[in-house]
Amino acid sequence: MTMNTSVPVVTVCVCTYKRPALLEALLKSLVAQTVPLSTFEVVVVDNDSQESARHIAERFALGVPQLRLRYFTEKKPGISFARNSTVHHATGEFLAFIDDDETASDVWLENLTRTIRDHSFDAVMGPVFPIFPDGSPQWTRKSGFFERRRYPDGSQVSSDDGRTSNAMVRADVIKSRVPLPFDPRFAKSGGEDHDFFQWMESQGYKLGWADFAVVSEIVPKERQALSFMLERSFRQSTVYWRGKYRAFSFTRKCIEVAKGILGSIVYAIAGGLGLLTGLDRAVRYWVKSAKGLGRLFALTQVNLEGY
Repeated sequence: MTMNTSVPVVTVCVCTYKRPALLEALLKSLVAQTVPLSTFEVVVVDNDSQESARHIAERFALGVPQLRLRYFTEKKPGISFARNSTVHHATGEFLAFIDDDETASDVWLENLTRTIRDHSFDAVMGPVFPIFPDGSPQWTRKSGFFERRRYPDGSQVSSDDGRTSNAMVRADVIKSRVPLPFDPRFAKSGGEDHDFFQWMESQGYKLGWADFAVVSEIVPKERQALSFMLERSFRQSTVYWRGKYRAFSFTRKCIEVAKGILGSIVYAIAGGLGLLTGLDRAVRYWVKSAKGLGRLFALTQVNLEGY
């Protein structure tokens, strides 16, 4: 395939694993961007050793030759390894991250780039809207579990909102973290993106919010199970607090763990009572209870796997 050899402004970094149909939908949304195709490239890193995404990537590369798409495989299983591979192969001034189960609005790249430049941010995040398939239970929607916080466009945010499901980072910043941008310790548990944005914040880099850079995420029915919601909340809380505890004194750790235990008990009881008014209300409390247990479990060295 012949490619324009000029350096693109943006590299769109996509990690994928056994989701060829969803990857195809994502690539279609990237082709439809309002910015010229000549201003960005797409780096797809397949974490499936069977290369299940290769035929989709190659079909797009041939079918839309003006789209700069490069496909690579990462044999080491784990999200950290796949993300680091996308960074390694990126050549753009800015790196935009989007997941393989998401689709970008047509002004996604335009607004990410505008916001990061206009406000001199080092990284920006944007909103992710959940899409529920037909037949999804109403309590799932009403629980708000898959809703994420939003801020006015151009707001400065903290690393607590840092994630790579919709983000743009200056290439020189992300490539300056050594030995690797995304810590391999989080390869199977997830949380590698939050850890990265915590590092950015600790180095004094400026994080912002691009509210008009919208992406949508499909919420499959298997993720709408109560067991998934509680497991995910517990795992994310555990990973989050392990990172926090590294900077805490022994006394501060004890205080946070005590808060977690007490909160877990209170919210578990509140969830049981909440069932009287609907499962959606109970889920809100039980999720908080699972997060409280995560504060306690974060003291252990047990590895949790989510990938």
